[in-house]
Amino acid sequence: FIGFKVALQVRPDFARSLSGVVTFEELDALDASYKEQLVQLQEQLSKSLEKITELKTLKDRFADLATPAPVKSKFNEPSSGARGGPLKPFTFKVDANKSIDKNFSETVQSSKDLNQILTKFKNDWSQQYDWLNQLPIGIPVASQFGSMSSNYGMRVDPFTKNLAFHSGIDFQASPGTGIVASGYGTISKVGTDAVYGRYVEISHSDGFVSKYAHAQKVFVKQGEQVSKGQLIAEVGSTGRSTGPHLHYEIIRNGSNLNPAQVLLMPRQNSLATSPKSGTAVASQ
Repeated sequence: FIGFKVALQVRPDFARSLSGVVTFEELDALDASYKEQLVQLQEQLSKSLEKITELKTLKDRFADLATPAPVKSKFNEPSSGARGGPLKPFTFKVDANKSIDKNFSETVQSSKDLNQILTKFKNDWSQQYDWLNQLPIGIPVASQFGSMSSNYGMRVDPFTKNLAFHSGIDFQASPGTGIVASGYGTISKVGTDAVYGRYVEISHSDGFVSKYAHAQKVFVKQGEQVSKGQLIAEVGSTGRSTGPHLHYEIIRNGSNLNPAQVLLMPRQNSLATSPKSGTAVASQ
């Protein structure tokens, strides 16, 4: 009898198979067993929710850093799908005033709601990733791209020695260094003139256009679709240039922007040589 009583408390299912009866002790033991399993399940769900919240916060920080300043507001728009989250707080805790069956049903429903939130997060994050990929935020020079030799804005013109506005930034690089698309887009123009030399323009989303000048070779044609990081040309010194480099511009809705506000630029690759020194290559 003592052994059977212990079996009821420890293994009620086994005791029931032996006796064929259901006792209050068995029900209490089953209730305690299910409650313990439910608590463990809720603890796992709570930990999963904490991890999801941490990942979302981290993702939002990185996405915010990657989003160009001119379109920061779009990242924060609810309609963009960039942000969002549970519309109600999740609580995974056994309510002593409710039956185990009711607690279990509510936990199952909360887990379903959490799964729906995860599915929405996945879709929203994929859309945001695709959107960022279409913006010209990548460094436009392949491999070790060297240093910036001239920044955006007013500077001493390398030819006239007078103050003049520089409409882009210059990346000093060896002749033949690969020039790559800074974002997904369509080749809108390939041309040659006395100022830019051989150049390529790419139309991106949200009104952005990226321009790559002074190339010695061009590998794309107008109307061609290109991916971020795809080779489109080679560094040269064609046009109004003092030496081999890439002159890079970003235009949005017809107006030039400072590329430093758009590109994901490592700090160590900021302007390396002062335009006043005259030692850096430069263009127009």
